[in-house]
Amino acid sequence: MSHSPTPLDLNEVLQKLRLEENIELFAPHWEESAAAKPSIRPSFLQPDAIRNCVRLANLSDDVLPALYDTAERIASSPALLALAWHCQRLLCEYPQYEADQIRQWPSLNASLEERADAFYLLVALAAIPRIRATHAELGIPDDISRASCGRHYPETLWRYNQHYAGRIGVFPGSIYWVRNYVLNHLYRVGRLEYMIRPFGSHVHVYRHASTRQVIALAADGTKFDDKGLVAADGDSSAQHATLSEQDGYIRGLAIRPSGYATAAPCILPSNEWKLVLSPGDPVFDVHIPSGGQMSLASCQQSMRHALDFFSQHYPTQSPSAFSCSSWILNPQLAHIYRDDSNMVLWQRELYLYPTPSGDRSGLRFIFGRDDIDIATAPRDTSLRRALLNHLQAGGRLINGGMFFLCEDFKDFGSQIYQRYWSASVASLDSIDRSENQEKGRE
Repeated sequence: MSHSPTPLDLNEVLQKLRLEENIELFAPHWEESAAAKPSIRPSFLQPDAIRNCVRLANLSDDVLPALYDTAERIASSPALLALAWHCQRLLCEYPQYEADQIRQWPSLNASLEERADAFYLLVALAAIPRIRATHAELGIPDDISRASCGRHYPETLWRYNQHYAGRIGVFPGSIYWVRNYVLNHLYRVGRLEYMIRPFGSHVHVYRHASTRQVIALAADGTKFDDKGLVAADGDSSAQHATLSEQDGYIRGLAIRPSGYATAAPCILPSNEWKLVLSPGDPVFDVHIPSGGQMSLASCQQSMRHALDFFSQHYPTQSPSAFSCSSWILNPQLAHIYRDDSNMVLWQRELYLYPTPSGDRSGLRFIFGRDDIDIATAPRDTSLRRALLNHLQAGGRLINGGMFFLCEDFKDFGSQIYQRYWSASVASLDSIDRSENQEKGRE
């Protein structure tokens, strides 16, 4: 493939597109991209390649006319063509180019008008052939490869359409997620997606050596409000958790499996309770794609297959737990939504813990946008009605976190952590009484 002999200057390109203020975002690797740019139309802008990527992405053929039109406009503009070529290379070929930079890419309204964000859909679709080729080299099963390529795009397209009815495209800030598939970090296995990452939570998890009971303690310095949730910034009444180990005991603020911190610290004999999960440990980071039913059986099957998949294809990595942070893990859902809903049933199998959160978490996934008017937002599903009623009553929509230890998977479906907690409370009461008696004798 021949390359362009006279690459365009970045300043010139951005001036023509009226994006001069974004030069720092696009400057990295510009010279390399320009040197590698073909003299003919790149394959990701050719109709046959677009059509193939659309089908692999599980998008309707209805999007093709808009994408063909956008590709033609890009190909007819040297500046747009240079930028499109550079963007898909930044997305796919330079992992050191940070995802936060991708999230800041600007819309091209000034140059493409109604096709502005179809530009970024083409850039995102350009990743699919690379992902598929790498998966083939790694021996990734075709069903997992197809699912990993084909489930993210419909969701992002739907959210965009909810915001801009009738338009085809994706929000520029949403395509950074594709990077996870490109780098072979993220895989769709059945209903859920997984990548191996360090445990990013603020809890430490302990297991009793003989009874196998599990208790999560809040990390030192975590602040909680009077409900047992992570306190908002500026909450002067917040309780500060402490975590310490001395004199043969571990002292800390326990987290109930239902996702709330207890009001008083607990005490664990360090010769009986062992640390099994702490921040930074490798875990299966679980992501919950939108769309489709989320039955307990489908989640259980997905988690089981994920254990098999990663042990086969990433045998040198040994995560000790599944973990996730999401609006779906909001511990309030059991009270504000149906007690028998799929989300609540899944929650009961997990060990929930509170996480820092905003006040309207999940709206983008439920309504397609964050900036809804709760008075006029659609109430066409039971979930939408329940959450809107909660907001109208002055409530918050928060995120929550969870873990599920891999060694406990054989007991998935039995609400094991709820059962452990009931047993643990009784034993902890005994510990508290014995320690107080010891202090009384001193």
